[in-house]
Amino acid sequence: MHLSHPKKCLGAFQLIMFAIVSVDSLRNIPIGAQYGFSLITFYLFAGLCFFLPLTWITSQLAVRFPNVGGSYLWIEAAFGKSFGRLSLWLQWTYNIIWYPTIFAFISSTLLSLIRPDFENNKYVILFICVSLFWLITFIHAYGIKASSWISTVSAILGTLLPMSVMIGFAAYWLLSGLPSTTPLGIRDLLPQTTDLHNIAYFSNILFSLMGLEVIAMHAGNVSQPQKTYPRALLIASLTILATLTLSSLALCIVISPQHIRLLNGIMDVFTLFFDHYQIPYGAQLMGWCVVIGAFGIASSWMIGLARGLHIALTSTDAPQLLQKLNKKGAPLNILCFQGIIYTLLLSAFLLLPSISSSYWFLSVLSAQFALLYYILLFSAAIKLFFSVKQTRAHAFLGATLPFIAGCVSLIGIVVGFVPPSNIGLTHLLGYELFLIGCLFLFCLPPFFLLRKK
Repeated sequence: MHLSHPKKCLGAFQLIMFAIVSVDSLRNIPIGAQYGFSLITFYLFAGLCFFLPLTWITSQLAVRFPNVGGSYLWIEAAFGKSFGRLSLWLQWTYNIIWYPTIFAFISSTLLSLIRPDFENNKYVILFICVSLFWLITFIHAYGIKASSWISTVSAILGTLLPMSVMIGFAAYWLLSGLPSTTPLGIRDLLPQTTDLHNIAYFSNILFSLMGLEVIAMHAGNVSQPQKTYPRALLIASLTILATLTLSSLALCIVISPQHIRLLNGIMDVFTLFFDHYQIPYGAQLMGWCVVIGAFGIASSWMIGLARGLHIALTSTDAPQLLQKLNKKGAPLNILCFQGIIYTLLLSAFLLLPSISSSYWFLSVLSAQFALLYYILLFSAAIKLFFSVKQTRAHAFLGATLPFIAGCVSLIGIVVGFVPPSNIGLTHLLGYELFLIGCLFLFCLPPFFLLRKK
């Protein structure tokens, strides 16, 4: 995990772009838009009680541990190597479960551009998801790496540009005198009864704000981290929170929350926008931007997952087969292992009654594991802040902010067990048992793979 003399090549701009790549995602917009105008309240709560505390914690600990390694180093310093490896396992798990959702999003968007009649065909989506994942696995296994600028271009092209277009069109929509499909009164900022029925979406609102701490992985490569990190994290966090909130609001202004599709909502709003204003090929252009951006972001993260797990398995009783690197220096066996797990997870698209329910199940399962990881991270932060002498104000923040964020994470786990009313699930007990079973099954491997030699 440690680099002896890493090159100090990253500045504030690179950190900001890396944070946007890590957190900001169009995939999360249709989920937040389900709440209508009250999404502002939900995002404000999640921002104040989870995201901004995470931003502050990351800025403090990245400076305190100015080495390559990030949250792994923090948790290891607080609780030992075993918990450090466990944190890497949880990170790997929630990301590998996240992959079917991002590739389903890519596949659905791609089909809406070339074959709209197939965009709800689960078998076609399954085939595209499997093909794309194994294609990227093959590329990474043979040492063809995406450069850092590709990730930056993907973030700008596939995230910030479409979000800006959505926000701009929604503003123009209202200024032109066209009605909003969702009420925009002061009272509508408060959650309504229907919002409480869909409270499980809150766990995915939290998930949409996760990942900021990953930029601390590059602390050893940042010039003047004491100044660079706080500034970059403040700008990045405010940008992410603003773009996610305003983009979600733009979606539900044009399309009623009851009619927003989880997978296809982004393309629906672009199609409506450009058709209404008679701009030919505008929706197709934005659709290809979304596909290219999402594909680039997914590709840039895949090899990181495999390398993270390889680090966790080193010096453990894990099979030697999983600890080997190929001639190109890539963890080929782990890449294949995570490809097999990914392919099995895609069976959810066949077992569950609809594409939306499958997409939701994998989204909430990924969020559950992520929130478990964050409870561990916030617990480590509290212990680390108390382990050094500090001012009274700093000690108060070091105890209060991680505690609040940890409690919010726990709330997110609990509400995730209640499925939304509009995804087509009829057997609540079966859904909850299936979710609990998956959580239990994926928590078992660390006890066998991550044991010390």
